[in-house]
Amino acid sequence: MDRRHFQYFLAVVEAGSISAAARKLRISQPAVSQSVKELEHALGSPLFQRGHRLSLTHAGRALVGPARRTLRSFEVARAAVQEVDHLATGRVDLAVVAAYAVDPVLPLVRRFRARYPGVRIAIHEGPAGEEGFGALRRAEAELLVTDHPAPYAKHEAVPLALQPMQAVFPPGTENLPDGPVTLRTVVTHDYVQGLPEQSAMRVWFAAALAAEQLPPPPVVVETAHRDAIIPLVLAGAGATLLPAPAARTAQRLGAHVRPLAFPFTRSCFLYHRRGPLSPAALALVSLAADTAAADVRATHEDADRA
Repeated sequence: MDRRHFQYFLAVVEAGSISAAARKLRISQPAVSQSVKELEHALGSPLFQRGHRLSLTHAGRALVGPARRTLRSFEVARAAVQEVDHLATGRVDLAVVAAYAVDPVLPLVRRFRARYPGVRIAIHEGPAGEEGFGALRRAEAELLVTDHPAPYAKHEAVPLALQPMQAVFPPGTENLPDGPVTLRTVVTHDYVQGLPEQSAMRVWFAAALAAEQLPPPPVVVETAHRDAIIPLVLAGAGATLLPAPAARTAQRLGAHVRPLAFPFTRSCFLYHRRGPLSPAALALVSLAADTAAADVRATHEDADRA
């Protein structure tokens, strides 16, 4: 049984005959007759007494109310889908590796909510590294923000952030150069480690140390709580590397910030599986792509002005 069976049945009830129902529906009489027979077969009972004039059987009269409620349910469902399609309502599930929950996810969510206030965003914590893609594979989330390369070809990505990293030292740190600091300088200071071991940045940092035959910095505190890193540095626990926006915040609070003499940038991506996305998820991906394009244009304009 489908919507058509109930629609044609009610049309016959209201019109009083199959031929009149066919004219009202603007379809052939055999099509209406066949639909009624299919419905009767599915229900296992005749719905009309056939004679000079059709009349409802007891089963037919019992079906009228449920049939009308069923058609109304279809209309409610259609309206709900249309609302989601226009993003009046909806939900998008977003898995995020903890290091990126504030920046760049927070500004992206702020822009999305301003444009689509009726859509609910559920942010789940995603594991770092390849394991994070399990949220997409198990359909626990439609989208994933991480810095790890996609392990499968069936994932597509939108770049979210490409931010230079900067060295951040506790207040009162002595003998710091006025300009960029080298990797050798960084590893001579106690270090606050805030990156998961599986993160692409931590892997890159280890590779850079190995390339220059330098030992890793002495890690005095390791934390998965990103919000604790700046307070730890300000408290004198040790130095760290932070993306430029977070480094500026630390500098305003009294930390010493230096650019790096070696190329080290933080990048992350918004991933999704290939295939159809919900309207809300598709809108978030589109907004992320537009934002990334605008950031590239702004970077080029700044370079031209320089």
